[in-house]
Amino acid sequence: MTLPSDHIERVYAGALGKMIAVYSGRPIEGWSYEMIMKRFGEVNYYVHEALDLPLIVTDDDLSLAHLPLCAPCRITATARI
Repeated sequence: MTLPSDHIERVYAGALGKMIAVYSGRPIEGWSYEMIMKRFGEVNYYVHEALDLPLIVTDDDLSLAHLPLCAPCRITATARI
């Protein structure tokens, strides 16, 4: 199997995108569009402080379960990108 030359960057970008989505979306998960617009307007910041909630919680759906997918490019949990 041949991987694209930018495979590591793609994996990194995907993981980073997931982190941003989890941290920005958790405080308002389940809210309707109308509720979000009424409370915050257009959201371009992390709203956790406005709701008096922590940004990071222990059960945050960010795990290293995807690492076996990185085996072809020999990325490990201790790899530096």
